[in-house]
Amino acid sequence: MPATTKSYVEVAPGVELHVEETGYGRPLVFVPGWTMTTEVFARQVPHFADRHRVVVFDPRGQGRSTRTLEGNSYPQHGADLARLVDALGLADAVFVPWSYGCLEVWQMIRDRGTDRMAGAIFVDEAPKPYQPDPDIWGEGGGEYIVDFQRALTDRHREATRAFCAGMWQGAPPAGELDWVADQSMLAPLYVALLLAADGVTRDFTAEAESIDGKLPVMHIVCETNGDVARRWLETHSPAARCEVLGEHFMFWEFAERFNALVDDFLHDNDL
Repeated sequence: MPATTKSYVEVAPGVELHVEETGYGRPLVFVPGWTMTTEVFARQVPHFADRHRVVVFDPRGQGRSTRTLEGNSYPQHGADLARLVDALGLADAVFVPWSYGCLEVWQMIRDRGTDRMAGAIFVDEAPKPYQPDPDIWGEGGGEYIVDFQRALTDRHREATRAFCAGMWQGAPPAGELDWVADQSMLAPLYVALLLAADGVTRDFTAEAESIDGKLPVMHIVCETNGDVARRWLETHSPAARCEVLGEHFMFWEFAERFNALVDDFLHDNDL
């Protein structure tokens, strides 16, 4: 595997994002989800770095990036991502955001369009996360969200570990579960609470509709949401490809199958 370069990139006064770059070629930018870090893409970087400039980073407040009392929202994360793209000189990049990382990419599209983008692979997040109707693609209603916020507040590690355990389709190996919970908890509790609360308020349906057919897009969703995701996309983004695999952490648990789906999408779209 090509050598990895690690750096800190300033995206706002006093705010630096930890960035890792590996390989050469068309940029492939992986965006971690809520509270997560570059480490979760360890099974993607070596696979794609032989033909892509693979970029992974820790968003503001997460991992090794700067923590701030303000700006713990997805509009700010989207602005940070846009500035990171500019600072690294990324052009014609393919973005692969996971979970609430998808909101960062949708926000960037809202703010500046798709000029620097060649494609997007959204991993297991609806453009409108809050959806109390179980027949519509989303992640649940108010009771679930309130319960999760309370659990985080009262039992941070226990709630984080339970959340992470639910990301596997099978039983998570104990060592891997502890590791990914540790990655999540690098984000302070106040960051976790603010981002969780902010994410459910976002609605990027208009952005999904606006780029449909204008940019190669694929959604890879968990098996639990496969049917509702396909129905939603048929209405709002019919040109997008939709694949179903595993549960929320499918790119880790079923890395070979996930990477093959991405390879196929990139090949079919000459990316």
